[in-house]
Amino acid sequence: MLIKNGRIHVGNGEVLENCDILIEDGIIRRVGQNLSEENVELINANGMEIFPGFIDPVSSFGCIDIASSIKDNDEISNPITPEAKIKYAFNSDEIMLEELYKIGITTIGAAPGNKNIIGGQMAVYNTWGSNSNKMLLKDVVGLKGSVINSVKETYGKRDLCPMTRMGIFNELEKFIAEIKRKQVCKENSEYYYKGDNIAKKIINREISLFITANEATEINSLIHITHKYNLDLIICGGYQVHRCLENIREVNASVIIGEQTAYNAKNYNNTDLYKIGQLQRSGNLVSFSLTGDDGPEGKMKYLWNAIEFYKAGIDKEEVLKMMTINPANMLSIDDILGTIEEGKQADIVIYSNNPIEYYDSKLIYTIIDGNIVYYGRGKELCY
Repeated sequence: MLIKNGRIHVGNGEVLENCDILIEDGIIRRVGQNLSEENVELINANGMEIFPGFIDPVSSFGCIDIASSIKDNDEISNPITPEAKIKYAFNSDEIMLEELYKIGITTIGAAPGNKNIIGGQMAVYNTWGSNSNKMLLKDVVGLKGSVINSVKETYGKRDLCPMTRMGIFNELEKFIAEIKRKQVCKENSEYYYKGDNIAKKIINREISLFITANEATEINSLIHITHKYNLDLIICGGYQVHRCLENIREVNASVIIGEQTAYNAKNYNNTDLYKIGQLQRSGNLVSFSLTGDDGPEGKMKYLWNAIEFYKAGIDKEEVLKMMTINPANMLSIDDILGTIEEGKQADIVIYSNNPIEYYDSKLIYTIIDGNIVYYGRGKELCY
């Protein structure tokens, strides 16, 4: 496949004018001007904007069947379930996945929900593919947890611990202290040996803790505990992150802001997106997610989230980093995704104009692993 004469937004802040992309066997082979190749599918992208596939770093899509009242992404038999793996909940046939690649989201960090203090292990999936195994890009990329009200509501109504914020953070610190102690002492531990030595990976900072924390009190308490044990923290939700910037910079935590178009959440927290966006200048990774506190939201809200950052005064190429290379780094897949560079997987999105600036821009193509999976002239392509 050869994409010709497009305006390429690399994903790292660089923009290439009137450039071509040669794709072979699902890989970006060459990026440059005046490329030519015989016997390849040709896409004329003249006047169009080309982006790396967008990445939602914490997503419930693929793990919640909208036709069922049972949500397979929350194992609520115990508030601490580090051994649970989201890959066993992921369903490649879930219809909602189509809504993602139809707006350019080609990759997600599939994650447990927000009802457990430690909910389980995350994995990375493409949003299109013939089956779950082929869509899986990387397993065990993080450990997902939550310290928000959803935990109290889940267990408190059953008269089980935790029923308070005190209980949540007590259990979280006990979990971290236990795996740290057993790792140091080289003793047998159910946490240490369950789930591909998940605890060892956390303690050694091989993977991150993705913890949903919305209010400033939750965020600061979370930072205090994880910093004490020198863990790599990614704050999800983060509606009051702007009130904790000094602490976040000090521990170099990353931030994934929750969906910003819910009127109540946005206005109650008075989220300052400009201040949050400035974290990138300090070297912190910033991204945002389509998934809210209670599960997935409508597909177009993802683009509204991007536009909200742009409206707040963040440069559009900096916003694009939040959608591409930043989440790729958070999920440890930046070696294969996140930018349009030679040698990386060909996940590419082509729009009529920049959707970060113009909400009425039209998606023309979604390409995943070198396959055209959506053609925006009103035709979806199936293989």
